[in-house]
Amino acid sequence: MLRCGQGHPQQQQQQQHCPAWRAHRQCFRSFKPTIAVSRRPIVRVRANYDTFNTDLLGPHFHNRARISDEVMNSLMELPGTTGIVELRSRAEALTTWKLSLQKGVLPQPEEVEWPMEPFKTKFMHALRNLEMARFTRRYPVVLETLMKQMLSLVHDFELQLLEAQAQQQQKRPPPQQQAQQSPQGQQQQQPQQGEAGEQGQDGDQGGEAQQEQEMTQEMLEQAIKDSMNQQGQQGTQGKQIQISLEQMEGKQAGQAGNDTADEEATEALARKLEEAAEQIVSDFEKGMAEVMDNLEKAQLAFDDLSELLEGQEGYALSQGTWQRDGWRELDDLRRKLENLKELRELVRSLGRSGGKGPLRRAPEEVDAPRYPAGVVRSPLQPEEVRGLTRSGELSRMLPSEMALLAHGWPRKVATAAGNTAIAQGDVSASIQEEEYYLPGAHAARMLHRVRRAERMLLSYERCGWLDDTPSRLTGRQEIRPAAEMGPIILCLDTSGSMRGAREVVAKALALECMRGAHRQQRPCYLYAFSGPEQVQELELSVDVRSLDKLLGFLSCSFMGGTDVDRPLQLSLERLQKDEWSQADILMVTDGEIAPPSEALLEAICKAHDDLGLEVHGLLVSSQVSASMDKLCTHLHVFKSWSAVGAESWMY
Repeated sequence: MLRCGQGHPQQQQQQQHCPAWRAHRQCFRSFKPTIAVSRRPIVRVRANYDTFNTDLLGPHFHNRARISDEVMNSLMELPGTTGIVELRSRAEALTTWKLSLQKGVLPQPEEVEWPMEPFKTKFMHALRNLEMARFTRRYPVVLETLMKQMLSLVHDFELQLLEAQAQQQQKRPPPQQQAQQSPQGQQQQQPQQGEAGEQGQDGDQGGEAQQEQEMTQEMLEQAIKDSMNQQGQQGTQGKQIQISLEQMEGKQAGQAGNDTADEEATEALARKLEEAAEQIVSDFEKGMAEVMDNLEKAQLAFDDLSELLEGQEGYALSQGTWQRDGWRELDDLRRKLENLKELRELVRSLGRSGGKGPLRRAPEEVDAPRYPAGVVRSPLQPEEVRGLTRSGELSRMLPSEMALLAHGWPRKVATAAGNTAIAQGDVSASIQEEEYYLPGAHAARMLHRVRRAERMLLSYERCGWLDDTPSRLTGRQEIRPAAEMGPIILCLDTSGSMRGAREVVAKALALECMRGAHRQQRPCYLYAFSGPEQVQELELSVDVRSLDKLLGFLSCSFMGGTDVDRPLQLSLERLQKDEWSQADILMVTDGEIAPPSEALLEAICKAHDDLGLEVHGLLVSSQVSASMDKLCTHLHVFKSWSAVGAESWMY
């Protein structure tokens, strides 16, 4: 078999002067050494398929990470996905990314070959700074959105890569122009020398430098021999030798210049890709830093964020709920509520029902600091035997542990005394007790002591239910004492007299109503009122739409007059609906209100008799007004002024 460039000299000369052959050689040189060149034709993914199909990946691909077809379609449409093999390798790398993030860790750089460097390293560094893996493990919707964002960033990076490669290719002179730049003396050389020079030019780039040096040395030695043998013919012969040497030296200098230019172009391309990756990843990290900070605040304020992360908006849009004002105020109120126990107890007493209640299937809660208060199972309240556990208490250990302890105690046995005592008639003196130990008694006694010191005694687990304990929801269901609680209707005074610490108390109560209603799975509705016909309605449910409105409410200031008739009328109208018939009304004001109308008082009395309505009033003031006494069935006065940064004498 003849290799390219090593065939018959005449056929080789014809190939060298063929433009198609030159183009083929130039195309072959453009392949990188690390890329395996397949003899089979490359099948373009987008040639026969407009969307993703699982048949493209073959029967050996297993979708272990359950990557959606939408993500696969985006992967297929990347500029760098040029064939089936490339699509399959990228799908495997994406699977590794998703499986690692599902476990709450980042993949090792050597485990994934895609995306290409330097984008991969910079993207991993950004995810590590954002602590993204914590949220992708707990919330699958965050992981799904992150995968889509990652593909979008890779798409932008690969587009810039193609543009940079195209610009670099345009700066290179074409092969014909390089051939025209050869010295003019090459046309005057002998056919054998021209053939050797053409062969040296079209050879592989990896061995051109060494071959040309050997050829130069051989031609120099041959020229010296010829000059010594034919000293009389030095005119024309010496001139041709000088021309050949100059041509070879010029060719070596040109080849060195081409290598230097290629190295400079490669370095320029690498710098451009480094800058492009840095710009893309830094923009992503800068935009996501605020989002992840707000997501952390929402996780502390609410138990479960699954409902907040649902919908088309997602969690990382540049203009959305997660990047708007109000999150700082919400986090400040959440911290103040940790010290406002009276507000938490007030919210839990609303809805005609409260406390632990009968056992029923309800969301499971576990003890967790800095979370809203709830009902958790605790050994500090030993009410019932739940199961078995390990402990160091003797009063709760199992009979098997007690048998181990009893095995180590000494035994006593009665023995007969001597004949002298029997002869004297002393029967009691004739019986003696001797102590003895069972085999292994010492080891059993020491084993029991060690197990007790390590609190590893197998014992009964006795526990009960503690109320008003910081806890979080786990997402599972269990049988627990959770009473069915009715809805909450909150009427909030937003007049100008409520500014300052009173405004903080009112907003904190609105947030606590939203959290309590979500935890106890009951609806809540807010009427924010000020002057006549100035009522703002807001449904306090834990979803993106309601949260967006709540953030807007928390970021605004209170102003205006005070008119309580209109919000109470709207509340009574809502009580006529079946789902709100068991609701209670909570009125929050400073007491500086006008006396309510007689018609309104009669309607409230009628709802109290027919529906069992209870109107609770929270006075953020030290003075009890007569108007609030008439409206409310239960009146509460706020006292924890120090928790909101104020003194009681100021109000």
